[in-house]
Order: sequence, then structure tokens, then C-alpha cells
Amino acid sequence: MWVKEPGPVTERVEFLGRPELCSYLLKGDIYALVGGAMAHVIPEVLKELDDLEVDLERIRHLILLHTHYDHLGMVPYLARNWPWLKVAVSRVGASILKDQRVLKVIQDYNNSMLKAENLIEQIGPIDLLKEGLPVHHLINGGMELNLEDGVKLQIIDAPGHSVCSLACYFLREYTLFPSDSIGILTEERILPMGSSNYDDFQESIDKLGEIGAEIICLEHRGALTPPEGKEFCERAKEAAEDFRGEMIDIYKKKEDLEPAVEEIIGDFFGGLLREGPFPEDLLRDILKRMVKFVNQVE
Repeated sequence: MWVKEPGPVTERVEFLGRPELCSYLLKGDIYALVGGAMAHVIPEVLKELDDLEVDLERIRHLILLHTHYDHLGMVPYLARNWPWLKVAVSRVGASILKDQRVLKVIQDYNNSMLKAENLIEQIGPIDLLKEGLPVHHLINGGMELNLEDGVKLQIIDAPGHSVCSLACYFLREYTLFPSDSIGILTEERILPMGSSNYDDFQESIDKLGEIGAEIICLEHRGALTPPEGKEFCERAKEAAEDFRGEMIDIYKKKEDLEPAVEEIIGDFFGGLLREGPFPEDLLRDILKRMVKFVNQVE
């Protein structure tokens, strides 16, 4: 089943946020949030937690599986208002978050959405250039995060979508949290988003598929439970291989980068452009990078 709206995924996993921007509450003796979404979903997340009657001080960890702007916008607000919360990111991700240019991109995209939804006064503008983005713990593949009461999360390196991408696996419930490491799901297809390195992206799909997860909790478009969850990694693997072939074939036919990108972009990114929160210029840049990579264009 495709769980498209916030609500329970399993007894110990709650989907929070919006269909297009998902975070997950994992419940042991202590709790963790997986995925930082964007700042403008904070009012919904807080209401959902209130409706669940969650003791907020039990939420001790916020796990960021990569450092793109649409996966950590809630961090400044939550870290400021929940002083007990510890933010965890990969060592590579922590290094990226020291770059003022990266912080400005994160700040600008999130503030633009806060402004569009008239939430600047309620949430406050993000000022990462002045305050930075807090990081308390470094996590990397091979580590384990123990939430107690039988809830242990295995951390897995999963580069390719970004250089800092991680996944985590909740073995007890066969639940995988891959963020965007195996693609983005839309109504039309699974979009292979090997933004930083398409070879690494395909290798990460293979590695995560070998885990044998039955439930996939994505950070865009919700979660998949059996049978769809069990099939997702194999579908993602096929989608990535097919799209690689398409990018190579079209580039060979066009013999030029820009016409190749134009032929692909409409159908490929149509679902994302309709559903947000992805600006067209950003998606175009991602596609251009992928076409250049698989065709070894300098």
C-alpha cells in the first residue's frame, strides 16, 4: 500500500508533515525524527505531534539523511525551541553545512516558502548565514542509533543522490528510510535522482535493495508498505538503469547537451513540477548534471 497522507505507518513509525515533504517519528523509549523537511511545514508537524499527544521532550534526535534544502528546513526552529534535541548528520554533510554558499541556498528556499505561506511572523525567518545550522552528532555507515525498547537504527552510507547521503534501517520492523537515495516517487514513475554521481546512485540502490526491507519511508510522497514496499528497490533499480540508457541514447542522437536536456525534461520532471517544492531551474540543473555524467561530458 502507498501511504500518501500523514498518519501511522507501523506501530512505531508515524508519517508527519505533508505528502510532498515527509518526516517520520520513530518511537522507542526515546523518540527520533527522521528527515527535516522544510520550514513551512512546521505548523502541521507540531499539530500532528499534538494530536498524537507526544511528549516532545522524548524526541531526542533529528536525523538528517542528506543536506539538501528540502530536507533540513525545520532544523533551526526545532533546535531553538527544543533545546534537548540533538541533530545528527554525516561527517561529509557537516562539512558541507559550513559552506556559506550552501547555507544561503537553504536559507533562501526555505524563507521563500515561509513568505509564500504567510508564516514568516509565526515561524520566524531562517538566518543561517548568521546563526549556522546546528549539528550535535556525526553519523556514518556502520553506526547504530539505539532508541531503546528494541528500536535500533542501522546507519548506511548511500551516496549518489548527494555526496553526503545516508539511509537508516529499522530492522525490527523491516523499515528502510532512504530519503532520496533510491529515487523520488510520483504518480507516473520513480524518478532516478543521481544528482551527484549516477554510478554511486545505482550502487546505493543495489546495496539498499539487498537489505530486504518490506516498508520504505520516503521523504517525498509518503511510505510504501507490502507488497509495494517489498518491490520498490527492484523497481527503482530498473528505473535507474532504463533512464541511464535513455540519457545516453538521446545525447547520442542530439550530439549536444542542451537539446538533449530539452527533449527529456518535460516528461521526466512533469510530476515534480506539478507537486512541488522543486523549482524548474533547479530540476533542469540536476538533469543536465546527470546527462553530462553518464555521457562523460566535460
